[in-house]
Amino acid sequence: MTEVTDANRDASADETIRGCLSLIAPRSFFLFAGAGSGKTRSLKEALEGLDTQTLTTLRKHSRKIAVITYTNAAADEITRRVKADPVFQVQTIHSFAWSLIEGRTTDIRGWLKSNLQTEISEIQAAHAKGRAGTDAHDKREKKMASKTKRLERLTEIRAFTYAPEGDNFGRDALQHTEVIALAAHFLTESETFQNIVLARYPFILIDESQDTMKPLMEALLTFEARHRGRIVLGLLGDTMQRIYTDGLRDLDQRVGDFAQPAKQMNHRSRKRIVDMANSIRRDDDGRQQRAREDKPGGTVRVFLAPSAGTDRRAFEASACADMARITGDPAWQNPEAIKTLTIERHMAAARLGFSELFEPLSKPDKLKDGFRAGTLPAMRLFTHRVLPLVTAQRAGDIFAAMAVLRDSSPLVDKKAIRGARGDQATGLTAASAGVTALMTLFADDRDPSCAEVLAIVAEHQLFPIPDQLRPCLPENGPVADDMADFIAELGSVFDGLDLTAPENTSPPKTNITEAWTQALAAPFSQVERYLAYVEDRSPYGTHQGVKGLEFPRVMVIADDEHTRFKGLASYETFFEVKSLSPASQKKAAQGEETTIERTRRLLYVTSTRAEESLALVLYSEAPNTIRDFLISKGWVSEDEVVTAGPAGT
Repeated sequence: MTEVTDANRDASADETIRGCLSLIAPRSFFLFAGAGSGKTRSLKEALEGLDTQTLTTLRKHSRKIAVITYTNAAADEITRRVKADPVFQVQTIHSFAWSLIEGRTTDIRGWLKSNLQTEISEIQAAHAKGRAGTDAHDKREKKMASKTKRLERLTEIRAFTYAPEGDNFGRDALQHTEVIALAAHFLTESETFQNIVLARYPFILIDESQDTMKPLMEALLTFEARHRGRIVLGLLGDTMQRIYTDGLRDLDQRVGDFAQPAKQMNHRSRKRIVDMANSIRRDDDGRQQRAREDKPGGTVRVFLAPSAGTDRRAFEASACADMARITGDPAWQNPEAIKTLTIERHMAAARLGFSELFEPLSKPDKLKDGFRAGTLPAMRLFTHRVLPLVTAQRAGDIFAAMAVLRDSSPLVDKKAIRGARGDQATGLTAASAGVTALMTLFADDRDPSCAEVLAIVAEHQLFPIPDQLRPCLPENGPVADDMADFIAELGSVFDGLDLTAPENTSPPKTNITEAWTQALAAPFSQVERYLAYVEDRSPYGTHQGVKGLEFPRVMVIADDEHTRFKGLASYETFFEVKSLSPASQKKAAQGEETTIERTRRLLYVTSTRAEESLALVLYSEAPNTIRDFLISKGWVSEDEVVTAGPAGT
């Protein structure tokens, strides 16, 4: 009998997965893999463990194993691990969805026609109830006009286009939400489409499945149930680590007929930190992890301070000094050796100096997730085109500047040059003039607004202007004139206002164009700070940026005083300083997610990044109440809490 050790304790989970990946008796599974459990390793071993006969059969029949990841970086890593074997189709969820529907022009056109007709009817119904002369009335008319024009021009489209990682503009372009909706629709409504998917993929494996967009995940679950025994839907993840609002909240409750292997081990953190993580989730789903025997010890400290009157920088510096003394680890006094995580992005934006850019774009539902993750296509005009160009010009690196232009500027694009009968000199001259005009904005250390930068880029056609930004251009500018018809056609596709609701019933959602107009007033220097933040190159990180990563020393800062949207997360509510709001109580009664659930997830994800030592810095109007909560729940002992200043009650 094999001795059970920390190294093989979870071997049965991996064996279960291998057994499910069978062409003869396929079975779907949901692998529970908590923080530091080696989920990616299990996926890699499952793929590498496929026997030669299975792989040979797949290649013979031109079938593939779909592996869906949340980020391009994760896709690249898995591709590397399977040595780029073409039998494994490794993609992000948007790329996968597009691969399913690409080329189905007639079906896509039919879906768009039906969808547009439904949307127009809904707007017309709301319009009939609304009052003329209001802003909502005018917006509904514009939205109906744009959707009607798009509907009329559907027959002109010969093939639809889509860029999973880029901005999509043009009459033939599909938007990100449309691609997800189309794939979900065909998976559940088209028998022919379902048979094509079955023939192509015997196994569909989804990493971070708790964050897969709800419409597509629900469609995949329906598809799997309808064809059970013919396909494996393999889900890997942990619902406690769901970080985006569009994931399927009750995923673990929807897979009752799946095999459900679970991993017990946490290979990342020392025992004290694992115990803390177990305490955080004990009152939720009760799942508990086990620390490795060769990782005993570890340090957890909670530092409490009053919200009012506390010098936060001084208090956090003092906490670092205390951690250095308590742990005997002098690196705690080296800011570069500490990973500081802020649960509240707004606090990080304020501390890093890009609030004017951050605040407007963090509100609309259609912008916030992409903006916070650094994947919002329209923002990439500034972060991945203009900023590298300006940086190269400032450094006097003409080669780097030309590389940016060759990659992204239509002025030096090979196709454009061929279309202009080879007049490359004209394109280069125009590009040079545009760059000169752009850099004039930065003369004498000036920090122009993003709106000024956008106007110059558009005027000189340095880079394509994304759809969301076109309405923000000067009305009589060259791009605005050239694209007037296009904007009239698609301008309201990105409108975030709920135009189907009667006026004056509730505060309107932030309009997309209004959000961009506000954000573009920010100094351009904030673009670089924002990019450093989302690429995790700043002193602060978030639960999104660090999920899956690990650090020896972690400081988590929670400060409700600096939380802009208090309904999303509240530590004072979680720690019973404040009562659950009536709205949250109503949501809880209806089975919806509450502030407490969201806050618990954020605390779990951030705390479980720590390997050796963890400091929780909490600001509250009543620090003693939090102290009593933590001790009474058994999360910490009395000597693990440090309270500064007048504690309150």
